[in-house]
Amino acid sequence: MSSQQVEPSGGERLAVAESGSVPPPSGGAPASGRHRRRKRLRGALMAAAVLASAVLAWFLALASPLQLLELKTYDLRFVLRGSQPPPSGIVLVLIDAKTEAAYPEPHIFWHPHYADMLRAAALGGARAIGLDVSFALSVEPWAPDFDRQLAAAFAEVSATTPVVLAFDSTQPEAQNLPLYMLASAMGAMGFANVTLDADGFVRRQELLSGDDTAWESFSARLAAMTLNASWSRPQPEAAAPASRRNDSLLLGDRRVPLDSSGFLRIHFWGPAGTLPSVSMADAIAAYQRNDTAALERWFRDQVVLVGTLEPTDQHSTPFYLAGRGAPAEGGGTPGERQALTPGVEIQASTLATLLEERFLRDIAPFWEIALVLALAVLGSWCVVRLRFPLGPLLLGGMVLAYLSATVIALGQGIVLPAVAPALAAILSGFASYGAQALTEGRQKRLLQELFGRYVSPDVAKELLEYGEVPLGGTRQPVTVIFTDLRNYTSYCQAHDAQQVVEELNEYFKEMAAEIKAHGGMINKFIGDGIMALFGAPVPHPDDAFRAVCCGVRMVERNEEFNRRRAARGLEPLVIGVGIHTGPAVVGNIGAPEKMEYTAIGSAVNVASRIEGENKTFHTRLLISEDTYREVAGRVVAEEAGSARMKGIDKPMVLYKVVAIR
Repeated sequence: MSSQQVEPSGGERLAVAESGSVPPPSGGAPASGRHRRRKRLRGALMAAAVLASAVLAWFLALASPLQLLELKTYDLRFVLRGSQPPPSGIVLVLIDAKTEAAYPEPHIFWHPHYADMLRAAALGGARAIGLDVSFALSVEPWAPDFDRQLAAAFAEVSATTPVVLAFDSTQPEAQNLPLYMLASAMGAMGFANVTLDADGFVRRQELLSGDDTAWESFSARLAAMTLNASWSRPQPEAAAPASRRNDSLLLGDRRVPLDSSGFLRIHFWGPAGTLPSVSMADAIAAYQRNDTAALERWFRDQVVLVGTLEPTDQHSTPFYLAGRGAPAEGGGTPGERQALTPGVEIQASTLATLLEERFLRDIAPFWEIALVLALAVLGSWCVVRLRFPLGPLLLGGMVLAYLSATVIALGQGIVLPAVAPALAAILSGFASYGAQALTEGRQKRLLQELFGRYVSPDVAKELLEYGEVPLGGTRQPVTVIFTDLRNYTSYCQAHDAQQVVEELNEYFKEMAAEIKAHGGMINKFIGDGIMALFGAPVPHPDDAFRAVCCGVRMVERNEEFNRRRAARGLEPLVIGVGIHTGPAVVGNIGAPEKMEYTAIGSAVNVASRIEGENKTFHTRLLISEDTYREVAGRVVAEEAGSARMKGIDKPMVLYKVVAIR
């Protein structure tokens, strides 16, 4: 069949010549129309990606894991901002090691000492006094007149200087003590319970209990008495949104901003030890010798807070990871001892926040939403408008710039959300790549590029093949050993660093040999301590017995090690061992770039705390009742006593090993 080429007529040729364009094929649409539709489709997909990313980021940020991440970024902002000069007008009086040595009797009978301390602060010209010590019961049956002495000193000092007593709100029966009844009648007491976040850190403080103003916190009451003001709730404005009607309190005529939970965000000036302090023993000694000059040098025009350094009253604050002080009194692992902050110093920081009006304010919900949307839009723009790898690099730089802005804002007293906006930018960037791939047919390359940004090529290939990184994990019974060296931190400070490292390596070599010989796994070295597992990764029916035998040999080998040290004229290194048996989650835990086979759970925490109880019972090796039940037929042991463990309701019976059968 022949084909014919039809030439346009003269009129048609003229029209073509004048228009300068060629008509589209019959039934087709103009090329510019198809381009506009693709552009509109891509724009719609991009807008949907941005909006979906913002909404998803907002709701993901409300989930527990990301809320915890938000808290950690909040802590990091304090650390990056750094320590600041301590607030003026506040001094701590600490019940430190010197005070414990000066007054060896139990704290329950320290009423005369507290009375002297109140009089010492008043004699020194204190502006106000806060006694951050809780009294649980009357000591009249054992120490007649002690209760009266402290009550008399409280009444005497209160006549000239505001005094606030702390009480424990979890012990309401203690409020019936005559001392507290007197303080309550004078409006001079407040609950000292700190407010803990979900991760156990202290970042905020409840000022007024519940919806009424019947009870104020210790720091809130002390601030009110220092300023001679009272607390009240502002009258809600009819035009204000419901979410913003309970966002502040009034202390006299100053407005105190609260967060969304109704708590005060504490302004921390630095890690533990930042605020100036005086030993209570020194203050009382100066009072007893009538050294008014020393007392005035310490306390003149200061708000004096008296408190303890006991481990039970130490908490993690935003500066937890930045702690650099000497080990706190009473124990804990080396890292904890440097980082935990005494409760009295937290109370002082809360008080300073109120007195100096160094408030940290959350931004309004409207601005939070605006930030999330703005970062989502910018994240999409970076990825869509710029070529790879410039776009992703700019996106990462933008997220870092925003996170840096949150640090700067904190220094100005403004708390910006970190996780939701940053997550919105990242999700929007990813989603925009996907939307772009749908319109341009590059989805596979896009996925490879996205994965390649965060992992090595080999891992990226596995991710594409299997779809996930297998972290794994099983719950199984294990026996955990924790060891520690007594007073090793002070030993390190008094010796050459090179010598300390060589001696510690030699000690670890000795202990590691025993762990391996008994079939255990050295899980990690923690400072001068060791954590070992029996029952993982390879379980045995006699893991508990292996662990106890290992613990006994570690103590014996430590003695052999010390005899060799003594021959060289070196000081002995005294070991403490704690053993506990229980269920734990074991497996490869971490990120694809760095994973660690380890155990987590209550069994691990309990073993660590049992090791610490060796100091209480003056022993070298303690095992839990659970471990003893596993080895009772093969080990001779006797009860050492019982101890309360954090997270366990009943006291735990501990045993010391006498012999291996």
